[in-house]
Amino acid sequence: MPNSGRQQKTKFRVELENWMVNEGPKHIFVTLWIIAQVIYFVISYIQLRTASNLSGVRAILQEGLPTARGAANVINLNCAILLFTVCRNILSSLRTTFLNRFIPFDKNITFHIVIAWCIVFWTYVHVVAHYFNYLNVQHALYPVLTAQELSWLNGPGLTGQVITVAFFLMVTSALEGVRRKYFEIFWFTHHLFIIFFGGLLMHGAFCFIKANPGEGVDLCRGGPTFWKWWVLSAACYLIERILREVRGRSKTFISKVVQHPSKVVEVQIKKPSCKTKPGQYIFLCCPEIATYEWHPFTLTSSPHEDFVSVHIRVAGDWTTAFAKRLGCKFGKEDADQPPITSLPFVMIDGPYGSASEDVFDYEAAVLVGAGIGVTPFASILKTIWYRMTSPGGLQKLKKAFEWFQDLLMTLEEEDIDFLEIHTYLTSRLKDDEIKNIIINDDEGNADAITGLRSPTYFGRPNFDQIFQRLKRLHAGIDIGVFFCGPKVLSGSIHKACNKWTDATENGTRFFYGKENF
Repeated sequence: MPNSGRQQKTKFRVELENWMVNEGPKHIFVTLWIIAQVIYFVISYIQLRTASNLSGVRAILQEGLPTARGAANVINLNCAILLFTVCRNILSSLRTTFLNRFIPFDKNITFHIVIAWCIVFWTYVHVVAHYFNYLNVQHALYPVLTAQELSWLNGPGLTGQVITVAFFLMVTSALEGVRRKYFEIFWFTHHLFIIFFGGLLMHGAFCFIKANPGEGVDLCRGGPTFWKWWVLSAACYLIERILREVRGRSKTFISKVVQHPSKVVEVQIKKPSCKTKPGQYIFLCCPEIATYEWHPFTLTSSPHEDFVSVHIRVAGDWTTAFAKRLGCKFGKEDADQPPITSLPFVMIDGPYGSASEDVFDYEAAVLVGAGIGVTPFASILKTIWYRMTSPGGLQKLKKAFEWFQDLLMTLEEEDIDFLEIHTYLTSRLKDDEIKNIIINDDEGNADAITGLRSPTYFGRPNFDQIFQRLKRLHAGIDIGVFFCGPKVLSGSIHKACNKWTDATENGTRFFYGKENF
């Protein structure tokens, strides 16, 4: 049914509202943040450039004084927000409020990276300005003080060097190529934040910039200020880390392990204190494998089940070691591995909210999963099954869900009229595989590849055709499009959502949501 709440709009307003569906909030938020930094720097620069009580030091440092201090103030501002972006419990709570309409909480990691690059820029400005300041001090006070001594031997210079090196290592190890290939390096190097923030707390405590001397004058102008900016976010983050540790160590045990084809392992975990919603994710730690490593996995269990489950694609060092500890065997090299006698202890942190959690807020929803990216939608589809088959209460599943194909087959058996399944095989088939499909094809009954009544399509999906059809079938309503999978495919779906969104009175709007953790 068309959305009668929409009014007839001008072309400009339609284009603006189309842009606001997926692009506007995040771009406006980041733009306002950058503008706020520039304004704060200009204000700080003018104040320090004209402050009468700094005329003495300004005569020596010249323009380097307001430039360095203005940049330092903006660094303080960014550092005040940086830790909030990784307070997952706070963000999961806030994303369920009206603020989520204006602040893209699901983009918290992206904003975390934006803030980090802002700190990189202002650090460059701050450091270069201070190197000029050191040279100016050397010109005025040589041989009493030299630029080298100010850079390395006095308090501000030494702490500044330590802060810069720590931050450089954190940033470079967090680059996507390094993070994905060498996660352990990223994980442990990122904990240099303790040295980074500790150095910042001391950096301004040495009274390098002094006010003009006089009776009753505070030469250090109130002393260090960074702690005033940082204390609230630091307290929230400390509480967050304590909560994660306490919650992670509550009663938890593995109840079932299933090894699926294609190196996918299903792990079912009993944790009575863990209350979940469809589309959420958890962090998993196995101390026997790595004491301090927590890895994110989307939940594949429904809130109606008495366990939480994840499906793990065995691809890296940690997942391989974890799967083998669970008793899984891959290839001939593991054939002689003795059977396990016990399952390892695991810890769970979470659950946390994600974009897929909003799936039931839309009149229509499109779930797109590629490869192991189908995992967030297993939880959602199981929940749909429960709601359809047991509207008055909980029931046990009549058929065990081996993995996603079995889940889809079970849903097909229920003949849910509002659920459509489209499967695409994008990889090239070998000749013997093609022959096998032809031989096993049961035309009109079941697909030869999936066993579903819904056919398998070969090649990449034509999203323009798909979205055109959705727009025609669901005129005048909002459709949630949720994706989990490779970045390249995400870009294609994101563009299609923007292209086919129509904010006119009878148009269809496609709201795009992607898994981010």
